[in-house]
Amino acid sequence: MIKRNEHLIVKFYGSKDNIPCAWIESARVAGFKYQLKVASYQGLLNYLFNGDVADFDTNPKEVDTLNENEDFQFEMLKEMIKIGKTIQYIPLFREHPESISAILPCFKGKIMFRIKRTNETLEYLREQKQTI
Repeated sequence: MIKRNEHLIVKFYGSKDNIPCAWIESARVAGFKYQLKVASYQGLLNYLFNGDVADFDTNPKEVDTLNENEDFQFEMLKEMIKIGKTIQYIPLFREHPESISAILPCFKGKIMFRIKRTNETLEYLREQKQTI
């Protein structure tokens, strides 16, 4: 998909085995689960933000694991906020009451977020001056 220069839709999440994953799809390819490690995560983000095409997954059987009860998707959202990316939030009155949805448009696709709506999450986003 990357070698064909496709625009990707990416959703991050943690699997039941505490492995960081991305759900990746495009207009031509149905969605699939992709287990991440640091190198593949960085390569995927480099493609999304800069269009860099590189073979970044040299050992696909190797995986990283998450800490217990870590919300990988929320950690990715916090990382994008920290590096100064502009994230578009779906207004809360249009949203399901139990979640917050957001989209991060990129050069070669977009990253979609749907995180659990809690007081702590809302407080964090407001502290970071995110328009939700």
